[in-house]
Amino acid sequence: MRKLTKSISGKIYTGFILVIIILLLVALWSINNFSQLSSAINNIMEENYRSIQSSENMIEAIERQDSSILLVLSGQETEGLTAFRNYEQEFLKWFSRAEDNITISGESQIITELNERYTEFLVKFDEFRELELEERQQFYNEVYSEQFFETKEKIRELRSINQDEMISAQQAADFRAGRAMLSTALISIAGIIIAILSGFYLTKRILAPVEQLQSGIQKVAAKNFKEKLPVNSEDEIGELTEEFNKMIDKLQEYENVNVRKLLVEKEKSEAIVNHISSPLLVTDAENNLILFNQESKDLFDLKDEDLNKHFLEVINNQELFACITGEIECEKNEAGTPVLELEKNNSKNYYKILNKRVYKEIKSDNNKLKFSVTLLEDITRLKEIDQLKSDFISTVSHEFRTPLTSITMALNMLVAEDLGDINSDQEELLQNSLDDCDRLTSLVEDLLDLSKMESGKIELDIRSVKLKKLTQNTIKHFADQAEEKSINLYIDDISEDLTVDVDPNKISWVISNLVGNALRYTGEGDQIKISASQRGNLVYVEVYDTGKGIKKSDLSRIFEKFYRSESNESKTGSGLGLTIAKEIITAHNGRIWVDSEKGSWTKFTFSLPVAKNNNPEIEEIKDE
Repeated sequence: MRKLTKSISGKIYTGFILVIIILLLVALWSINNFSQLSSAINNIMEENYRSIQSSENMIEAIERQDSSILLVLSGQETEGLTAFRNYEQEFLKWFSRAEDNITISGESQIITELNERYTEFLVKFDEFRELELEERQQFYNEVYSEQFFETKEKIRELRSINQDEMISAQQAADFRAGRAMLSTALISIAGIIIAILSGFYLTKRILAPVEQLQSGIQKVAAKNFKEKLPVNSEDEIGELTEEFNKMIDKLQEYENVNVRKLLVEKEKSEAIVNHISSPLLVTDAENNLILFNQESKDLFDLKDEDLNKHFLEVINNQELFACITGEIECEKNEAGTPVLELEKNNSKNYYKILNKRVYKEIKSDNNKLKFSVTLLEDITRLKEIDQLKSDFISTVSHEFRTPLTSITMALNMLVAEDLGDINSDQEELLQNSLDDCDRLTSLVEDLLDLSKMESGKIELDIRSVKLKKLTQNTIKHFADQAEEKSINLYIDDISEDLTVDVDPNKISWVISNLVGNALRYTGEGDQIKISASQRGNLVYVEVYDTGKGIKKSDLSRIFEKFYRSESNESKTGSGLGLTIAKEIITAHNGRIWVDSEKGSWTKFTFSLPVAKNNNPEIEEIKDE
């Protein structure tokens, strides 16, 4: 067995012990010096700082009292007297602290004299108050001011004696600090010199065999597993070399197996990706394209050389890039899925963007993005079918208009007995038919309006209007209905000057629809609140109610055409109101969304553009 001093561990232990002894000596010496220095500093802070602080605060308090007297002289006697008494309490608080902190010779006498001066100061104030108004100014100038300055001077004397004592203590601390720094520096320098000399000696003895291994280890680091390291010593370095050579054999074996697995997995992945019928793009954390399939090549004219290049370098589509990275909110369909419009070979195609981000699981506040997979599902055919459906509904609605009008007129004539008398049963039957015609007519009108909006044919009469006045004129038609149901319907926090550029008739329709829905789903004791606030160039209008609320599963579909919640107790209405409202807000370059908690509350929010400054005038909304 080798002796300890001949092994590397023995050499290292010897060096460590020497360094530890040096560090202990320096540490003990430093602790002793800094303990003395800390004691000196504490003396400075604890013995005198409180008295100086109390003096400063007493000066400020008595100066405030003097200012309070000036308030009394100016005729504000109540305010001045209140302020004087408040600062009197403040002065006495700090005086008590100074009185409890007498630490130096002569300070007790000053405190006693200060107490006498301040007591006289308060007595003079009482005399001042008993004088007539015209006598107060003379009393203040000739008597009171002198008492004020005498008291203030005594406070300064208290502060001065403590400051002098602090300076004296500081000088003593400085002397001790200088002596401690010098002695600590000398001891530290001596320790450093000894440690450096010892380090050079031990390093030379330890690193000699290590340097022989360095070049071989670098080759292994470069994945050159074929060249083993020579064993030139029998110490720990020799043992390490033997174990390292065994590790090289294992690494070589593992590398061979790993490469085969990676090649197989790569071929599988490429086969799967290339058999996906929709364009597929994979980007890394730096937004470089690391994988795409044949469909992506055809759609974006990509080449194999485009791999590992930045997305925007090979695909010049800012909208798609922003959707993938999440920089902006993309245009979405009724189901809430992002939709992208691309033009290829003079024809428009529509793609649903399905994006999945994969993150590295690391122990930090936020996981780091590893890569992002984006699938573009072609929904052009679905768009065309949807357009055909809309065209069909529009055509049918137009065709329904004329016969519905004729039927309604005929029923009205029969109910009015223009064509002969009818009995009560016949009248009830005709009235029910007339109500059904009215509902069908309303549905047809809604369908026609929606068709115009979806086709981009909506006409807006944009004017600058006062939002609060517009809202007031809109909701006053619901006042009787709200009162009948004991519902509190009101406008909250809308500025009189808040002006928006909108089509007042259509925005009034949106507010009416939202308030009408709120009334339908609220009961006795509930409230409906309309509020608005400006943020930047947009105004956000909120319609909030404390009614039944909406299930979370219904929120994403609430703006779909003809959609009704399963829990919807009311079967009236066309189911198009919110869809039309969304189209109107979208036509104003705004957004509308809903938040709700089932059984508690619902809040619809939509945005409108603020009126531009260059509008020549504001359209007045007249009371109806």
